[in-house]
Amino acid sequence: MNMIRIGLLSLLFFCLYFAYNRQVLFAFPIGLDQQDTIGKEIKDTLQLDIALITRKKLSAKDKLDQKKEEYRSIYFWGDTKNMVTLPHQGGIAVNLNKLYNKFSRKGRNSRKMQRDFEREYELDLIYEEWLPLTQTYTALSGDSLEKFRIYFRPSLKWLNEKTNYEKVAYIQECLKSYKDSVDIIHHMISIPKSTNFRDGEYE
Repeated sequence: MNMIRIGLLSLLFFCLYFAYNRQVLFAFPIGLDQQDTIGKEIKDTLQLDIALITRKKLSAKDKLDQKKEEYRSIYFWGDTKNMVTLPHQGGIAVNLNKLYNKFSRKGRNSRKMQRDFEREYELDLIYEEWLPLTQTYTALSGDSLEKFRIYFRPSLKWLNEKTNYEKVAYIQECLKSYKDSVDIIHHMISIPKSTNFRDGEYE
């Protein structure tokens, strides 16, 4: 009987000891897991911030290539090149897919969007050179600079043909005209919301 009592008391003592020290026994491993998780989140956040800061600005060519990749179906449905060919063995071969592209509404809409992409590409090429030129050789800023860039924007053909000296001379001549007629020019131009020239960028 005494042995049974001693055994029960020992078991009761062990249970009380375990219940009292359970939080201490398991707190340390849990703390480590939480610390590792927080550290990982902080590390990932820092990497994301660095990636955003060092993001490379796309060139006009990069933007066009990105659109071609993103809208590959447009270039497929709009393709009518080599629709009719002359095989070496004689006769005439007609590509039925391209024939469909030529006359279908889907094909016409695809070619229209391709032309829109080409116009955007040409405009991006113009502003790749026009923005830094006007930033460097005018003292304008803000809304005045934006309106000046739009009103006196040259064509891509003109930019490709002129020397740097001729481009600077053109800007100075335009700047004089702008100052003489600033109120009229500002009244004539309405800046679209999607146009952004700040910090030398065009969207």
